[in-house]
Amino acid sequence: MKFSEFIKNLDFITKYGEIKEYQDEYFYTINSQTSDLMQEIKSKVSEKKPMFPYLSDNKSLSDIDKPIKWDVLLSNKCETRSAKGLIGKFYRGNRDPKSSFLDKGHLVAREFQKYICGQNEPTDNFFCKNVSSNIAYQFCDKNRGNGKERGQHQFEQAVMNWFQKANDTDSESKKVIVYYEVEPIFRKSGDKIPIGTRIFAFRETDTSDQVNNFISQSKKKDEFKITLPYHVFIPNYIEDYEIEKGLKVSEIAKDFRMFYAGDIESISKWYSYQNISKNK
Repeated sequence: MKFSEFIKNLDFITKYGEIKEYQDEYFYTINSQTSDLMQEIKSKVSEKKPMFPYLSDNKSLSDIDKPIKWDVLLSNKCETRSAKGLIGKFYRGNRDPKSSFLDKGHLVAREFQKYICGQNEPTDNFFCKNVSSNIAYQFCDKNRGNGKERGQHQFEQAVMNWFQKANDTDSESKKVIVYYEVEPIFRKSGDKIPIGTRIFAFRETDTSDQVNNFISQSKKKDEFKITLPYHVFIPNYIEDYEIEKGLKVSEIAKDFRMFYAGDIESISKWYSYQNISKNK
């Protein structure tokens, strides 16, 4: 069962713009007709306040026990590096048993740390493995990617590559600013595991009509190279047609609903089956 069959209503991403599926639903591109979202993100962060957590109901980060949406400003030349209380106290989740098919993936990538202005001890601690507001359970392939199939890591790497390119082309390196918004999307508000992650990354001078040009410039879907700016949604989902042969659609949907609610074991049989098949 494909992701679009399981989640028939895609309003959670279509509200941001027109969507298009790529690489057999490994990710969707999102194309907005306006620059309103860009301006909103720019208004949330600055070099003095480079990280903005989206909190609700007057909660603080120390109350948050699940991943949340973040806006981040990244720069290779920060004017300040000593902002006190940049993030503040945050909730540390429990250490969970290791899973063979799930990653505890960072929403704001650990590699971004050196480009976040105002670095200090709070940000060092923020990038550990158990800060709940920045960690989401993700299927390994969707977090790390798998061959030509792009995962979250490849989109993060495109940001890192841009900073590297700026440093390589000029011995003194010009100042580069990248705005990065990452949002875990939940099927239901009470769920613990997101159904996917929306990522919007753009440079200070980018416009909305440039977003996702890395797709339009490529003739074949499996040959493109990810560049900025991009706006994508990466489903946190797997499909296995072999095991699905013996299950009804309703049974598959039930397993995934339980998984997103927080029951990891409900989906473990999928990967157990794959491992047994590979070892035969």
